[in-house]
Amino acid sequence: MTRKLTLAAGGVVAAASAVAVLWSQGPAVPATVPSRVATTTVSAVTGVSKGGVSAFPLAPSQADEQRVAAYWSPERLKQASSYVPSTKPSPTTRSTTSAVEMGPGDTTPRARAPRAAAPPPEASPPMVGKVFFKIGDKEYWCSASAVHSAHRNLVATAGHCAYTLSQDKPVANWVFIPGYHDGVAPSGIFVGHTLYMHEDFAGQGDFDRDYAFVTVHRGFSWQPYVENGRLKYRSVDVGRLEDKVGAFRFASGKPIGRPTYVFGYPAGANPDGSRPYTGQTVKSCSGTTEKKFVSAPTWQLEHGVRLPGCPFTAGASGGPWVTGYNAATRTGYITGITSLTWNLSGGGRLDAVSTPYFNQLTQRVYAQASKQGTG
Repeated sequence: MTRKLTLAAGGVVAAASAVAVLWSQGPAVPATVPSRVATTTVSAVTGVSKGGVSAFPLAPSQADEQRVAAYWSPERLKQASSYVPSTKPSPTTRSTTSAVEMGPGDTTPRARAPRAAAPPPEASPPMVGKVFFKIGDKEYWCSASAVHSAHRNLVATAGHCAYTLSQDKPVANWVFIPGYHDGVAPSGIFVGHTLYMHEDFAGQGDFDRDYAFVTVHRGFSWQPYVENGRLKYRSVDVGRLEDKVGAFRFASGKPIGRPTYVFGYPAGANPDGSRPYTGQTVKSCSGTTEKKFVSAPTWQLEHGVRLPGCPFTAGASGGPWVTGYNAATRTGYITGITSLTWNLSGGGRLDAVSTPYFNQLTQRVYAQASKQGTG
């Protein structure tokens, strides 16, 4: 039986919906207001600091932050569209592109701009949201969540939602909108300060390291006002991310085969063309992860953790995997992020998701990112 997978990459309403055909059972089992100076030492040339952790400035200065904030006007947020990343050429895998191995994404922009603040859907953890970013001259989005750090300013997402392998560089104009739903930004917009990831993702395109931690500036919201008969917006400070929405606790090295909740903004099409999700609200699925690691050679994945029975489509990339989730307090421990979506049955519907295994290397990246204060 042939099995399939897709990257769970983000798009505003419908993200990359394509399916990559790989192999079946065997060795290759198939499978997306003022800033502060950083406290970690980063090489301006390579972007790599100690311990194999890559750190890339996104918008580190106050001027950078203001430029990115000004870019994401309410009107521009609605222009974001789908994104299909490609694998990175390496000595161990053949060079492939999203166009060759994956079908086209839906590029129809349907999302509305964030409106006035309103409470998120009742069951949604307030620390889950969307990240918006720019590659070339186009805007895209993925899923993400706030994760606890001493400086209360940290976001966890997928590596491919912050670094473009095809261009070998970080994405531009990266922002996080927690609690995003139906075009509403209820808790503000947070501009990315510095991207932290394992060097094997940026350097090799290794999806065992498809995770990223991004420090963010203090948040802002757009306040509408009228001047000379024209609608305009001014930014208003909303404080630090974790103070505003809370955060999941980070955990690594946990055994697999555990009950897990997964959150995100699925939006893409199934292989049969059906679209069960709109990408406008946080969705969740839950179950027990498989008790063995899975692999996907094309993505250099060898130790993936898979949750069967989760029908998320593309757009869920970067969404948190949470153990010990408390539905009353909407908190828990983040032990993974959605990286790939799977079609185990070979039928018309996607039916599983996977995350890289959070281990001591993930802990090292998280620890580096946690040291950085941003104001």
